[in-house]
Amino acid sequence: MFEHSNKISGTIDGIMSDTVQQIKDKLSILDVISPYVELHKAGKNFKGKSPFSAEKTPSFYVSPDRGMYYCFSTSQGGDMFNFVQAMEGVDFKEALKILAQKAGVELIPEDPKKKSEREHLYSALESATVFYSDWLDKEKEAIDYLEKRGVKKDTIAKWRIGFAPGPPKYGWRETKEELEKKGFKQDELLKAGLIKTTEGGKEPFDVFRDRIMFPMAEPSGKVVAFSGRILHPDDKASKYVNSPETALYKKSELLYGYDKAKTGIRNLDFSLIVEGQFDVVMCHQAGYSNTVAVSGTALTLHHVQLLERMSEKVVLALDADRAGINAMKKGADLMLRRGLDVKVAELPLGKDPADIILENKDEFKKFIGKSVHVIEFLLHVLRREIADDRSFKRKVRDEVLPFVLLLPSRIDQEHFVKKIAEAIDSTTDAVRFELERLREKSEYAGVDTKTAESEKDDLDKKQSTIDTGYKSYIFLLASEMLVEEKLAKKLKTELDKVIKISELEKPSESELSGVSFKLEQQFASLPKLAVTEEVVTKLNRLKTMLVRGKLAELKKHLVEMEEAHDDKRFDETLQNIAKYEKILREPAYEAELFLAD
Repeated sequence: MFEHSNKISGTIDGIMSDTVQQIKDKLSILDVISPYVELHKAGKNFKGKSPFSAEKTPSFYVSPDRGMYYCFSTSQGGDMFNFVQAMEGVDFKEALKILAQKAGVELIPEDPKKKSEREHLYSALESATVFYSDWLDKEKEAIDYLEKRGVKKDTIAKWRIGFAPGPPKYGWRETKEELEKKGFKQDELLKAGLIKTTEGGKEPFDVFRDRIMFPMAEPSGKVVAFSGRILHPDDKASKYVNSPETALYKKSELLYGYDKAKTGIRNLDFSLIVEGQFDVVMCHQAGYSNTVAVSGTALTLHHVQLLERMSEKVVLALDADRAGINAMKKGADLMLRRGLDVKVAELPLGKDPADIILENKDEFKKFIGKSVHVIEFLLHVLRREIADDRSFKRKVRDEVLPFVLLLPSRIDQEHFVKKIAEAIDSTTDAVRFELERLREKSEYAGVDTKTAESEKDDLDKKQSTIDTGYKSYIFLLASEMLVEEKLAKKLKTELDKVIKISELEKPSESELSGVSFKLEQQFASLPKLAVTEEVVTKLNRLKTMLVRGKLAELKKHLVEMEEAHDDKRFDETLQNIAKYEKILREPAYEAELFLAD
């Protein structure tokens, strides 16, 4: 089994060594899958319709002997833990908790003091949710505002939308006083992000005052934070206020609506990403139960990993202003690097999804139905903004071609080479020439930057998912010769593990020497962190490429075994597929691992 330091292995190490086996001993994979899928005997295996897609002909297999499943229609499989992760949209730790409870297996409890504190925070946030919900019924202006925005009563109930009382009509400590009456201590309310202190030594007061309240939940559905929209705007108060980060809430990890959108994303086979809470709520109300939004931050790798568990397709429906377009570009860059199919719904300028749905939800559905690939969207935007042909062509070269490099398929790249050539009234040869220049530059050229932050951004943009495994391998072997000894040892250890997945031909001394000289010049101009992140990105790319190649080979064999009715070899191949699918789902290497002492 492929191993390296990661969050999953850390989770397993933190519990009883035989807990996973205990669960498998007490539960069969049929016990776990049957509530989700109607299964029928098919030789040694069981067969049913895929729970991950809408299919008429069953292609979902379960092997009780091996404790594994495989879905031909979506090309995914694994054991009972993988299945729960996929169906519930949770990580390994949460899947372990779910199955342990089902099996009646006790996990090693965390520190009672720490567990008690977390439970109290959850309890405080739940009590606040009930408090805000009760207050909404009392505050007619808040109800009127929601009705004006088109939010229906059943939607309010489903999303547990509430109202936090505060000035000008009410006091500054309404929530604090109510929760203290229920037995919560001031320190707990501070840690839950419900109240805050001032420098003047005054008594702490409510974080949320005079606001429409949207509870934000983790994937399991537990409330961990809030976003509040002001009811009576004034010049001093922000339109929206989100909870501060706490032990339960990390904005880089939470997607608003994900707890309710998991099934919708899987069934509709794409995620719909919008900007705000009202957009999410109204999209769900309009039938798009696959809608989520980030809260107070740009889209992060963790967000993308949550979404790709459910589907590899994404549609962005962000505001069409410059800020929205910039957010779209950053998000698309991150998702394309992960191999996702990214489209954009071109919304009218000045209107967000909630506004459009309020006017005519059928119109909104048309916009989603006409969504185009992010590269086509960028071409449209630049043509709309730039009248001068030469300036337009230069902008396309600088801002659009880098996205073509991120596409994992050469066929896709060629498709957009033609699209771009048509858009700029040029030849495909000219576009390919510029693309190759970018490709070469992204491999070995130095970085022309002004600040450390822009250096890192450029390094990120230089990575291309179409880079071959061989080139990544040469890069990493050359890096071993150039980085400091401690980093080189860690890199060699992890690279040796990755190469075991699928042996690659070693480069000649001449090739390695040439790359080393180019990298030596590049690395000399970069800070240590930037160099480490460059190396780690290449290592992650190589691992992913080799694993996917192995999976493609095994899946081809699996089809052959199925057609030959060779149950023994079918099961053996299924087991190997499960092993490599598990590797593919492992968290990516992080620079911190290589920089740590």
